[in-house]
Amino acid sequence: MFVRKLAFFSICLLSSICLLALTAGSVQAQSESRVRVVIPSITEVEDDLKWLIELSPTADLKKQWKKLKGDLLDAFTQGIDEKKPLAIDLVFRKDELAYEYRVPIADLTGKQTGFLPSLAGMGYKNKLIGTDFYEIFEKGKKPSYLRYDKNYAWVASMKQAVPANPPVATLDLQTLLSLKKDVVAELKNDSAGLEQRRTNFQELRKQFESLIRFKRNEDPNAFQLRKLALAQQLNEAERFLVETEEMRISWTTNANVANGFGKGELSLTALPGTDLAKSIDQFAVKPSYFANVPLHDNPLAVGRLNFPLDPTRCEHLNEFYKSVRPVLEAEIKARPANSFSAEQKAATQEATNHFLDMIEAGVGLGVVDAFADAHAVAVGKNVLVCGIRTTNGKQADEIVKLLPKLKSEWQVKLDVHEHGNVKIHEVTVPKARLESFQKVFANETVIYVGTSQDAVWGATGVDCLEHLKAAIDQTAKPAPETVDPVVVSYQVQVSKLVRLMEVIQKELPDGPGQTKEQIQQRKDLDKYRNLAQTAMEGCDSVMRGEVRRTDQKITGFVEMNECVLKYIGSLIADGVKQLQ
Repeated sequence: MFVRKLAFFSICLLSSICLLALTAGSVQAQSESRVRVVIPSITEVEDDLKWLIELSPTADLKKQWKKLKGDLLDAFTQGIDEKKPLAIDLVFRKDELAYEYRVPIADLTGKQTGFLPSLAGMGYKNKLIGTDFYEIFEKGKKPSYLRYDKNYAWVASMKQAVPANPPVATLDLQTLLSLKKDVVAELKNDSAGLEQRRTNFQELRKQFESLIRFKRNEDPNAFQLRKLALAQQLNEAERFLVETEEMRISWTTNANVANGFGKGELSLTALPGTDLAKSIDQFAVKPSYFANVPLHDNPLAVGRLNFPLDPTRCEHLNEFYKSVRPVLEAEIKARPANSFSAEQKAATQEATNHFLDMIEAGVGLGVVDAFADAHAVAVGKNVLVCGIRTTNGKQADEIVKLLPKLKSEWQVKLDVHEHGNVKIHEVTVPKARLESFQKVFANETVIYVGTSQDAVWGATGVDCLEHLKAAIDQTAKPAPETVDPVVVSYQVQVSKLVRLMEVIQKELPDGPGQTKEQIQQRKDLDKYRNLAQTAMEGCDSVMRGEVRRTDQKITGFVEMNECVLKYIGSLIADGVKQLQ
């Protein structure tokens, strides 16, 4: 269908620049949830995309821009005025997920340069059915409709969705264009249309749910888990699409400057009295258990999470944990006997049960509350301390005890230290993982795990026991009187974290008995890790972000500097290579 072709172009163009999924909607309240995404011009987006790809560290990757531009983007932009704004609406109707476009036109009908002839070259015929009004069709498919007016093509899958006398597109989009973002999306709803929007979405979700079908030889429990996961995702989507009052998501790439960076921003308000509004009301109400633990300003990686779980999300988690148990049990049983003994399987199953019991009980807290702080104490000397709130952290003791049974190279010493109400265990890093581990924590060989009823702790690196004890002491102090409005925050040195991928990779199945998926997973990890090391070598790879509540509004941002964008550009360039 013609609209699908335009949708493919839109996805390629918009997602490539920043690898963000932008789902937000219309500039006028109405009874159907509507997504509107606006870019100031194709030229500006392509300029940023070119800059990103040409940041790549190798000549082979840099040249992928010319291939992307010549082989793909140019084929979709014939006849389009690339210097004017373009808008895409994603409309959630009860019978379809529809696209509506405002495409700036430089040449509509020119034989070699026109927009309509370019569609004909893609297999789409057109028929004039009114003054500058066309039916676009492909044999056996539902037609789309295009009206040419004021140098814009207005395109929709429904005839009545194309306005008879369209407004001036640039004026109609002025509010979003005035924000000066590379890509901006907006969703606006009113209370009057809420129930109709909900009815429409509930009808549409039946179509999505019908796509989940039983696969040949699939474990029935795995099939039920896939169905549950989709249902829960649709539940969350319904809340945001139906109950949002206003949401904006944007991305800006600050290219071709001395210190380039990219920044994504979010703002969200909910309609009063809705489930989404009640969820926002729970944000930044209670201080974090770890609120008194200071985080370093110039870290390798730091983060705080004090995210409340409303009744809907609690129900989702409880359902998920219940459904995932038999799936994990089947996967453990299916591991090949030549690489996984019966004792290892039994220990893995027992450890898995303890872990699920612990996090399932934690749902009762009504919050995900955690922190991590990794920083340098001297040149080449790093330390990490982290913690997560629990209702019965002592269950982690049983998991630690089982580590040697999972893999014999894990060595454990229980209760080697005690501080306050926290028992601290020592776990020796196996030799097979030591080289990768020491690329971040030089000369270190152990990880400490602390447990109490209220929390589970972890620490490693230089003088980590002193840092861990200090953090435990901080949590014993009275909570701050003022609750931090920031519920999620992080700052990471991306290149440092990528080095730890080697440790993760060594935990993946290897040797005889690997599935095709596992083999491909190892190859992908190798490729992305090596690409990251090449792209970010010798530069400061900082990414940071936060989510906060201010009154009844949620705002957030993610920001990455040029070093990280260099890696993003390399990923895009590598993706272009894979398409050839």
